[in-house]
Amino acid sequence: MQQTLSLKRHSGFTLIEAIVSLALLAVLSVMSYQAVEVVMGVNERSRNDLADEAQLQRAWQIIGRDLMHMRPRRFSDGLGSVEPAYVTDPSDFGVRFSRGGGPMVRTNPSGIRRVDYRLNQDQQLIRTSWAITESPRQSEGSVLTLLDNVSKVEFNHLAKSGIYSLDWPPINVTLSPYALPRMISVTITADNGFETSRLFAGVVSD
Repeated sequence: MQQTLSLKRHSGFTLIEAIVSLALLAVLSVMSYQAVEVVMGVNERSRNDLADEAQLQRAWQIIGRDLMHMRPRRFSDGLGSVEPAYVTDPSDFGVRFSRGGGPMVRTNPSGIRRVDYRLNQDQQLIRTSWAITESPRQSEGSVLTLLDNVSKVEFNHLAKSGIYSLDWPPINVTLSPYALPRMISVTITADNGFETSRLFAGVVSD
């Protein structure tokens, strides 16, 4: 009888053993949660990186098509003056040029459009275009956000002199209003410091 009571007293966990078990379980739970959180964070960053890369490649494709279809065609700005075929904004980043290859519709039978690239206050690279028959004064144009989180964009233009210039027409150089750059180097810098560049052949019309 005494032996039976002794076995019953030692068959369960003591309070200390239970506390230690709960502490170990808590530690393992925290470690498992942290591991899952790390994996989820890596997956999220990977998805964001893939999305950013896809957006960048799409932007390069659009920029490349636009520059490939440049045309020596001037454009009425809707304010009583006519812009050259290709022009930059010397005070801030901004590039405007005429582009062919668009759909030929009744309102724009030539298919030529005016394209404008610039950065907005939200660090976005924005592309705006108008039909050559439209006026920016009367129409906001077709607006497309190409890239987010952009700190700087540079279009560097090669003239027949063999010198590259951020301005077009180059400063102190007289060109025809129909002149186009022979080559254009485009550099995009993200706000995290990442920089990417492409070189595009222009249309020899300078």
